[in-house]
Amino acid sequence: MKLYYSLLILFTGSAMQGQILDKMVISTAYRYTGRNVLQGGLEYKVNKSTSESFIVGASLLYTSVYDEAKFLPEANMYYTNRKGQLLGISLNPYSIEPRIGISLFSIFYLNTGYAFPIHKEKYFKGITFGIQFNIAPFKKTTFYDQFRMM
Repeated sequence: MKLYYSLLILFTGSAMQGQILDKMVISTAYRYTGRNVLQGGLEYKVNKSTSESFIVGASLLYTSVYDEAKFLPEANMYYTNRKGQLLGISLNPYSIEPRIGISLFSIFYLNTGYAFPIHKEKYFKGITFGIQFNIAPFKKTTFYDQFRMM
């Protein structure tokens, strides 16, 4: 019986890899949110459209607070279109940050926003700037927007 369940999990996992992993990327970013922040995480493209993208992600933020390293979780959502416009929002334990910016084929994001503190300790507050790179772990990915000449 254990062998049966093991095989079921193995085959289900391989089928999921073809559907989930080709729409997922590893993201790395630098942001300034009143302090320097490094970010690393995963992004997932929810839809299959080539003209509009809805992206959700989870990441880990690294920053120094009072000379002590802090690692904070963050969740984000983005909308991009073929014109390269980017709208998004991120949420971490200390702030909510709406963002606007530009996207280059969903490979590269350049954004700005405003961090609204939601915690008594205001680690993140004020105008923010960021740059993010999305790196696909596989060659055949549907995460990136396709370039078309007309």
